[in-house]
Amino acid sequence: MQESIAQNEPENGTVKSRRKVWIAVLLSAAVIVLVVAVLEAAGVTSMLNRLTGSVTALFKDEDDSLTIVAVYSEDGQQSNFLRGAEMAVSRVNENDQGVLGRKLNLKTISEPVYLEDRGLETAVEDTLKLSGRIAKTKNLLAVVGHEWSDTAVTASSIYNLNDVLYFATHATADSLTNHSFDTVFALQPDNSTNSGVVATYALKSGLRRFIVLSDKTDYGMESANFFMASTTTAGADIVYRGYLSSNRQSTEQLLMFILDNQLFKRTDFDALFIVSSSLDATGDFIKSARELGLDVPILGMEYMFSSTLERLAGKKNMKNVAGVSLFDRDDISKDAQAFVSDFSGLYGQMPDLDAALGYDAIMLVRDVANKAGTTEPDKVADTLKIARYKTPFKGVTGPLIFDRNGLITDTEVFIVQHDGKEFHTVETYQIPTDWAKVSQNKLEDEGTLDTLPTGVTAPAEEQADQ
Repeated sequence: MQESIAQNEPENGTVKSRRKVWIAVLLSAAVIVLVVAVLEAAGVTSMLNRLTGSVTALFKDEDDSLTIVAVYSEDGQQSNFLRGAEMAVSRVNENDQGVLGRKLNLKTISEPVYLEDRGLETAVEDTLKLSGRIAKTKNLLAVVGHEWSDTAVTASSIYNLNDVLYFATHATADSLTNHSFDTVFALQPDNSTNSGVVATYALKSGLRRFIVLSDKTDYGMESANFFMASTTTAGADIVYRGYLSSNRQSTEQLLMFILDNQLFKRTDFDALFIVSSSLDATGDFIKSARELGLDVPILGMEYMFSSTLERLAGKKNMKNVAGVSLFDRDDISKDAQAFVSDFSGLYGQMPDLDAALGYDAIMLVRDVANKAGTTEPDKVADTLKIARYKTPFKGVTGPLIFDRNGLITDTEVFIVQHDGKEFHTVETYQIPTDWAKVSQNKLEDEGTLDTLPTGVTAPAEEQADQ
């Protein structure tokens, strides 16, 4: 009996201890419930949850979005190129589509303005540093832009070295695509093609005596030389070869020389061909020329089709100003008209070549990456090049087809001319240009020119007639 009692005593003590523990747990739970209720009433718990989520995000990177870097001029003017690119990025991200299911971001970076008074050595050095930083961008899908050929050619070497997709939207130098870079693409025809098209249009229009003016950049010199070679080969005359300057006084002096000199008279030339890396200098020249009574046609390159130039020169002074363009704003196709309508609705003005190139560059990157099924630069580049033989990509500027060197080909270019109110397309030409196969019968019958300039085919509508 005593043994039994002795054995029961420890058991009774254990039960009492367990009861105390359970009571303590229940009391603690009740206190916690009460505290949580009070905190929720005060809105503290939601704040703590948000804080906890923010802290967690610092240690867990969930952002797998892709980035396209757009490089533009830092001249302080609103860039239609960036507007077109931003519009395209918004469209790519509609309905959470993105690129291969990943959101697309647009990062804009400005580059210093490159003019003839800024040394080429300085421009190259600055561009090497800038493109080197860009190449290190996290989740970089592609780079688009660089406004000048000299900066674009320099940057292309860095992008190719770092296996970065680069779409040159503005550069037209022949040297951009003659290095056989794997990941570099030129979205515009080169200077030899563009200047040849302008020369063909000028000669077809009955213009045979030209004053040629350029700045002293590689772009200006190369374009002017190609234009002179094309026109003189066809029997035309260069009445005077001079140089533009961004200095206002020099522009006035140049115009006074053209109007009053001992070498040639006002009646000795039919048109002016001008080319400069500076829109300010070009706009200033056009405005001053018109104010001084020079109403002859003023011809130029692709940068002529610019809303900025319209603003600088004044629309009425732009009458009979013509240039070459990859973008036909009068195109009646569904995609082109939708782009024109959407852009003008967003920004209150008609799109120019810059806007179309910015838009097409982004949409092209999206389309080719989705087609390739990867963001690996080499595979995307290969997909884009072989598309020439399969299903070509098409943008608002037309077919986006590239040869093995990355130069745009198998498409159309247009001559756009201003009527004092806006630009309109007046001629269409096919590229690539194959001079040897061009029939010249119709042009020769009209007495327009002796031979077509080397490098340019007849207008597309005339090829159809032939």
